[in-house]
Amino acid sequence: MEINVNVSKLVKPSTPTPSTLRNFHISFFDDKSGNENVPLILYYSTSHKEPNDVQTNIFNHLEISLSKTLTEFYPLAGRYTRHSSFIDCNDQGALYIQAKANFQLSEFLHLKWELKSDMLQAFLPCDIRKAGEVDDPLLSVKVTTFDCGGVAIGMCISHKFGDMAAFCTFINNWATRSRKTGNELEVAKYSPLFALADRFPKPDQQLTDEAFERSPSVNNSVMRVFSFKGYAITKLREKVMSEDNNIKHRPSKVQLIVALLWKALVDIDKANGESKVSFVSQVVNLRNVLVPKAPENFCGNFVTFANAQIKVSEGDNMVDLPLIVKLLHDSTNKTTSGYARALSHPEKDYDFLSKPFSERLKSITGNSDVNAYVFTSWCKFSFYTTDFGWGKPVWRSITDMKTPQTVVMMDDEEGDGVEAWVLMDKKRMCELERDLNIKAYMV
Repeated sequence: MEINVNVSKLVKPSTPTPSTLRNFHISFFDDKSGNENVPLILYYSTSHKEPNDVQTNIFNHLEISLSKTLTEFYPLAGRYTRHSSFIDCNDQGALYIQAKANFQLSEFLHLKWELKSDMLQAFLPCDIRKAGEVDDPLLSVKVTTFDCGGVAIGMCISHKFGDMAAFCTFINNWATRSRKTGNELEVAKYSPLFALADRFPKPDQQLTDEAFERSPSVNNSVMRVFSFKGYAITKLREKVMSEDNNIKHRPSKVQLIVALLWKALVDIDKANGESKVSFVSQVVNLRNVLVPKAPENFCGNFVTFANAQIKVSEGDNMVDLPLIVKLLHDSTNKTTSGYARALSHPEKDYDFLSKPFSERLKSITGNSDVNAYVFTSWCKFSFYTTDFGWGKPVWRSITDMKTPQTVVMMDDEEGDGVEAWVLMDKKRMCELERDLNIKAYMV
């Protein structure tokens, strides 16, 4: 099974970016984001095999609509200057790759996980860590057509430009322009609002992103998908709420899966005789925290961390699941309530806003007494229904995130379940897969 690249080029905005917009300054929250790409691959099927000339039209049509989209999302055609903390909107262009797979989409989707996961990187236009240097595109796209006429659109967007919410605004804008039924009113819904740097500028005295470098990738890490169906999550919720009357809220499906996985990781450390702090960072979208609520097309990075920890001591009783659910809930509530006050205050308390990032950084920087994990949820984002003209995606995936002890959660195909894409070292992953609590609820 091979994927051959036919064309690789830079796509520029259809209308040149005005000189007045040349320097796009990043915000406080952009500065806190790592120099890495956010990956996403969307897979689309068709009911019949497309002839070569139709596939060529697909490539050309997507390129033209991408060029028009870049006129609005002009920073994505520029380059990030890391030492000056701004994007040079020089219209150098986004990377656009056209590729052809010599197999059918159904063949790929029916592969066993080990074979499928080995191929995921082939659908992406670049390594997710190829970011932050002056020559690295802020947006890279790879369009792959299959023998059956199916299409895979692999995308990498720089985290210096935005988070997954901003990524979805871009994708929706591009997809709407690509649909023959798309119109200017529809496109206008997904026009980006670049206001974060004005509202939350990066303080002059603040350290540059060099202080927040990503951790090096670890070669012995592996990625697995743990799938939990809606009915199993309902069963888990009932169990948690029946065992502890102190839980007054209805735990979300994401909160329950984070708790289930974290409990397993704590139990693994205890069983191995480790005496460490188990530290969890949950990514929190601040658009719903801002008062009044930020519009959906609020582009940039607008997230923080809700941090929680458990001291792992050999010989202690195993930490129960309701306690972890409550710990996660209290941590998130404390973060959102504190940020709601801080974000609405005219004088920005950057020490307070920086605290969750500093705690996270401290937990992963040369601290051998801490096992640190990060959980991020992509559930309920709009890419599940993104239509470029061929209907909704039949599958969506990421690839190896290169950062161990990371979990990305996405909705399953039915929408009420959760797929947890977990990256761990091989030893811990084997122990995680054997955990009886996980096996009790996993498909």
